[in-house]
Amino acid sequence: MPYATIEDRVDRLEALFGQFMTEMALLNKRAEERHKAAEERHKAAEERHKAAEERQKDAEERHKAAEERMTRFEAEVRSWRKDINKQWGDLANKLGTIIEDILAPNLRRLARDHFQFPSIDDFMIRRSRRHGQTETEFDTLVVGPEAVILGEAKSTPSVEYAEAFADKGRRFFDYFPEYKDRRLICVFGSWAIPDPVVERLTARGIYALRMGQETMELANAAALDKPRTTRQKKGC
Repeated sequence: MPYATIEDRVDRLEALFGQFMTEMALLNKRAEERHKAAEERHKAAEERHKAAEERQKDAEERHKAAEERMTRFEAEVRSWRKDINKQWGDLANKLGTIIEDILAPNLRRLARDHFQFPSIDDFMIRRSRRHGQTETEFDTLVVGPEAVILGEAKSTPSVEYAEAFADKGRRFFDYFPEYKDRRLICVFGSWAIPDPVVERLTARGIYALRMGQETMELANAAALDKPRTTRQKKGC
């Protein structure tokens, strides 16, 4: 058996080393390619995440802008409604129809919703009655089974008008004795009633009906609703 010379062994080692280097170079290249691909995937993921964050931020900004527009719109609507209501009230005052347009419809609503009338037996506008030698006009009457609402409307309410209405309430059953067995509820209405007049009406047990944010409201209901069950039937 022939023996390999040193030169043969060196040649084989060189060949094996060359093959090893070639394989290592190939493995390194593949590793670099995988690393590069991983970096590109990571970069793409970061870009997608960044794009998602930008879309979220953009959506939040659009939502905030929409809320601000809605808030401005609601404020404009409230302002518009207030202006329209004021114009309506001014027009009603000028035309002298404040009783028919403002007081009467709201008294029917309040009779059902606030004063809990089970039914409305009679409803009168600008009703005149004579007692002795005196004839008096009553703006609005809403008659229920157990109570009667007496409504008075003034385009320019004042403390003097409030006192005059209180006096009319005290004399009411003289003109309408058929309702003596029912409780009398007095309501003084106007588009706007100054607070001093509301205070005087409250002191006289009279409800003050004036324009609120959206509809006519009883300005002193909280003060008068509690004691109304024990109030005397005579007068307001």
